[in-house]
Amino acid sequence: MKNTRTILALLFVSFAIALGTANVFGQTATAGTNTAAAAAQKSGDMTLLDMWRVGGPVMWPIGATSIAALALAVYGFINMRMDKMLRPDLVPALQEALNNLNVSDALTICNGNPSYMTNVLGAGLQRISDGIVDVSSMERAMEEAAIEEVNEGMKPLNNLSVCAQIAPMLGLLGTVTGMIGAFNKIGMGAMGDPEKLAGDIGEAMITTAAGLIVAIPGMFAYFYLKGQYNSNVSKGARLIGNLLHHLIVTSRRSDGGSSSEIKM
Repeated sequence: MKNTRTILALLFVSFAIALGTANVFGQTATAGTNTAAAAAQKSGDMTLLDMWRVGGPVMWPIGATSIAALALAVYGFINMRMDKMLRPDLVPALQEALNNLNVSDALTICNGNPSYMTNVLGAGLQRISDGIVDVSSMERAMEEAAIEEVNEGMKPLNNLSVCAQIAPMLGLLGTVTGMIGAFNKIGMGAMGDPEKLAGDIGEAMITTAAGLIVAIPGMFAYFYLKGQYNSNVSKGARLIGNLLHHLIVTSRRSDGGSSSEIKM
């Protein structure tokens, strides 16, 4: 939750800075577009800085979108690994605690190591009271916790998808503004002077390319991380089911005459 809020705050700050900078420097960038394009054409090649200048003010929100998409993708690759979500290293300790009907130790492990698996299992273990294992109540608690965890875990992926979809739309906006500028100059008699049209046409093409450069890897990262996340959720359900099974079997043996009692 805390990490997600931090990333969302950085996302909004990035957009605010980019849009504010675009408003401040928009006129300067537009005025210098034709100059930059003409200089690049005369030299025969364009650097990334030249392309940025030719792209105009729309390049700022595209740049902010690329930073946000990169941050969300890195966050996803770090936090959506199986060892991060499911904590398989804790399974032996949890299984031993549940086999010994030591619910308090199992809850301590879950509360001290927050993850998808431990949060869902911990929600079910908290429904045990007075040494009574109410299976239906535990299952309902774990289902509710699983829904909450899945919704929370999908937020960074949804934001990554939004960035990947916004980027080409911003590129299209730059294309439209560039073509509007080009047609305005054609209307003023610049048809016979290609250098006067180069800046606006360059803005139209470069912003489209920049938007696609951000969107294509962003969509690949989104679908890959989504598949990995769903796979981990499915594996987590099996892990949690096995641990719950150990607790139920052991508690029933205890009810059948064993000296073991549930420790709360």
